Amino acid sequence: MKKILALTGIRSEYDLLYPLLTELEADCEFDLGLIVSGAHLSPLHEYSVKQIEADGFKIVSRIESLIFSNTSSAKVNGIGNMLSHLSAVLARETPDYLLVLGDREEVLAGAMAGAYMGVPVAHIAGGDNTCPIDGDVDEEVRHAASKLSHIHFTMAEAHSQRLLRMGEEAWRVHTVGNGGLDKIRMTPVISREDLTAIVSPKINDDFAVMIYHTLSSYSQEQVKQELNSLFEEAIGQGLTLFVGAPNSDPGFDWVLNVYKTYESHPQVVFYRNLSRLHFVNLLRHATCLLGNSSLGVLEAGYMGLPVINVGERQRGRLADVNVQYVSAERESVSNALVKIRTDKAYIAKVKRGSELYGDGYMAKKVLAILKDLPERKLIIAKKMSY
Repeated sequence: MKKILALTGIRSEYDLLYPLLTELEADCEFDLGLIVSGAHLSPLHEYSVKQIEADGFKIVSRIESLIFSNTSSAKVNGIGNMLSHLSAVLARETPDYLLVLGDREEVLAGAMAGAYMGVPVAHIAGGDNTCPIDGDVDEEVRHAASKLSHIHFTMAEAHSQRLLRMGEEAWRVHTVGNGGLDKIRMTPVISREDLTAIVSPKINDDFAVMIYHTLSSYSQEQVKQELNSLFEEAIGQGLTLFVGAPNSDPGFDWVLNVYKTYESHPQVVFYRNLSRLHFVNLLRHATCLLGNSSLGVLEAGYMGLPVINVGERQRGRLADVNVQYVSAERESVSNALVKIRTDKAYIAKVKRGSELYGDGYMAKKVLAILKDLPERKLIIAKKMSY
């Protein structure tokens, strides 16, 4: 039996990991444990570690790595804190593999610890390109984590090709798709009527879901302008808004400050953390998704959900016709909303769905690859094929 540890630091990344974790948990060839850290252990998303506990996965360690601050040094100090604790966990647990996903600070810490301690690291969702015009540290973190990792499970063939151009050996790189699509496929459908009774009567209205995060290059004024344009145009066109909490990146309090100005508006409903079942079905019944979440690029197309992405976050990524990129100008947001609500040809094209990021069976593909990997000493002996 091979021991696999998965590192998770935030709700959104855990949801992408969940289908694979479920497959690993059910397979007798693997012993799965989770290292839970970051925002999971904070009130920002109502202690989302509770969802991990409810899902029944074994938590081998809880690392209090999130420094709840808006300063640029907060993540640096958090990474240092995580590394010191993670080294002890890896030494104690001696895993055969460490799973990391994405481009957040937990991924960089996990890949660094695994590389130095001779633990094979499997990086999920590497090779992506999310670099906006003004630049953002996530791009650098993702590629740095890839270079420190040993096995790569990418979401698209273009991502695999990018890793190969970065010098990764071909046998290490596998295109498997996005685990978020597995999550959507696996989630039972709830009718609009039933969801109304469970979540909010406002689901009876024509509604949009809004999820917005900052970039390290953003200013407070930019955040305010982008959010105000989304709120004012959506409200002005009669949409009810279901608004989720931002992630824990610096600038999150700028987002929350804008949210406070709309918290009493009758067309606005705020939530911090919805169950997977309720959140997926909220998206299924929504008119569109607003904001700048990766969800709009990576999963919404599969669902046939129109997206309005404001500003620079997510620009540069592979995206299908469901995503409209708009500026912070209210006219730009207004035109995009009108297109979603009146352009029947466009909506029909979006509703057909997309397999740009896979077919919804990422977890089974990864499981089969993990079972067929060579012995440990070959995995950790990386060679660059420049």
